[in-house]
Amino acid sequence: MDDDASRGRNNGSDDPTIMAAAAATMVEEVLLDRYVMFEDELSMVIQERGGTPESLTVEFVEEEIFASGLRPDEMRAAVQIAMEQVMLRYRADIEAPADAILRQRKASRPSAVKKPPEMTTLTLRVSWPGDSTWRNFPASAFIAGADGDVLALYVGPCRPGLAASPGFYLVYDARANSVAVVPPLLPRAVTTFSHCCIGTGVGVLRLRRGNDGGFALVELLPRQDTQGRISTAATLFTWRSSGPDAGRWVQTETAPLPLPVEPPYEDDEDPPGYCFCADTAFAAGDNCLCWADLLQGMLVCDHVLADDRPEFRFVPLPPGCSVVDPDAEGRRGLPDQYRSMCCVERREVDDDDNREQRPQHTIKFVTMVGGDGRPINEVEFVTWTLDEPRDPRSEWKRGAGSMTLGDIWADPTYKDELGLPPLPATHPVLSTVRDDVVYLELVDDGGGVIGGRCCMLTVDLARRRVLSGCKFPPGSTTFPLPDVFATRLHHACISTPQQEVGSNFIAGFGP
Repeated sequence: MDDDASRGRNNGSDDPTIMAAAAATMVEEVLLDRYVMFEDELSMVIQERGGTPESLTVEFVEEEIFASGLRPDEMRAAVQIAMEQVMLRYRADIEAPADAILRQRKASRPSAVKKPPEMTTLTLRVSWPGDSTWRNFPASAFIAGADGDVLALYVGPCRPGLAASPGFYLVYDARANSVAVVPPLLPRAVTTFSHCCIGTGVGVLRLRRGNDGGFALVELLPRQDTQGRISTAATLFTWRSSGPDAGRWVQTETAPLPLPVEPPYEDDEDPPGYCFCADTAFAAGDNCLCWADLLQGMLVCDHVLADDRPEFRFVPLPPGCSVVDPDAEGRRGLPDQYRSMCCVERREVDDDDNREQRPQHTIKFVTMVGGDGRPINEVEFVTWTLDEPRDPRSEWKRGAGSMTLGDIWADPTYKDELGLPPLPATHPVLSTVRDDVVYLELVDDGGGVIGGRCCMLTVDLARRRVLSGCKFPPGSTTFPLPDVFATRLHHACISTPQQEVGSNFIAGFGP
C-alpha cells in the first residue's frame, strides 16, 4: 500500500463526515451539450396514471352549470364556486399523488453524468401551472455561459438589443442544486438603436468570497456609432444574486474598448470600423472575464465587478492564427467548428504548511491548421497556452506536441479498437483538467445525412495518442448543430440523485 493511502487511513479518512467533505471539494470534467431540454414531468406522471378525469375539467364544469338554467349573475357566481372546488379536488386527487411519485423517483434516480468523451445532457423538468404564460416559451434552452458548475441558460428569444422580445435567463447552480430566474435587460436600457450585440455568450462568475454560492451575470454591449456600427464605447450590465445590488441589472459605462480595426477595402471612402465578435465568454478568476473572438483575440477585464469604469485589454491570438478577412464577402463562418478557447484553473499545495496557494489561471487555445488546399490528412491540431491572462507581459506559448488527422487515423485505438474509417474531425474542445488533451467530434456524411455524427474522441497531442472514443448510434444526428463544451462539476453534483430545485423545477443530468 502506498504512503498516501496509509497516511489517509491513519488520519481518519474512513470517517463518513471527512469523506463527504472531501468528496464535495473534488471536481470532475464533463462534456456538456449546450442544448437543454425541458420536460413537464408532473403532466407526464398524471398521464401515466390515466390522465385527468372528465369531471375535473373546465369544460365539464361549465357545461353542467350552463345546463342548469341559472340567471347570468347566478351563473357567474356558480362557475367561480365550482371552479374553486374542482381545483381543490384536482390538487388533492390528481396532483398530490403524482407529486408523491415524482419525489420518490427523484430520491432514487442516479446521476447520469457521463465520462468524456461521452457527452452529457442536462434536463430541466418543469411543472408550470395551467394558466402560466411560461408555457408559451420554447421547450428548450441554450447554455450561454458557465463558471464551473454555475450554468446560465437562455430561455426564449432573450438576446441583447431585442428589447421587445420576451425571454429570460435560468441560472442553474449544480453544486447548490438551485435554479434562479433572471429577467432580460430593461427595454429602456438597451434598444436596437443604442447598442450592438457583441456576439454569443454571457459572462458568468461564481462569487466565491464568503462561500455563499452566489453568482453574477455580465453582459458586454458596445454602443453604436452615428452610422449604426460598433464603436469603442460600451456598457456593462451586471446582475448579482447577493449583496446590496442583488436582484437587478446594474449599468456601468466602460473605458473605451481596445477593439481591432477592420482592414480597409479598395474604393471605400468611409473610415475603417472596428471588428470584434465574441464566440465565447468565460471567467479567468474571481473577478476577471474574457470575451474571445476566435478569429481575432480576446478582450480581458481584470476587475469586472469592482471598478466604477472597467478597463479592458485586447490580447491578440498567437502569431499566425489571426484571420483578418475570413472570405471575400467578410463573412466569419463558424470558427468554433475548427477552434476553441477556455481557461484552466490550477491550485497548487504548499508542501511546507499543506495549504493551497493562490490559484493560477491559464488560457488554452486549440486550432486546426490546414484545410486550405492541403490534403485533409495533413490538417494539424495545435494548442497554445497563455499563462495568467491578468499579466500584460504574458505571451502565447505553443504546445509541446501536435497531431495531424492522418496520425489520428493511423492510431491503433482509432483503427483497431474503434474500427473507424478515415473521417473528418470538427469542433475541437479543450480539456479543462488535462494539458494537451483535446476532444474531437467525427462526422460521417457518407450516408447522405447532413450533420451525421459518428464518434467522439479523446486525443492527447503531447503523447500523440488517441486515448479513447465512443460511437454514436448509427444514423445519429443533432439539430441544431452540435455545440459541446467542457466544464468541471463538483463530485457532489455527480454522485447525488436528481433533486427538486424549486417549486417548478427538477434538474438533473441525463436522458
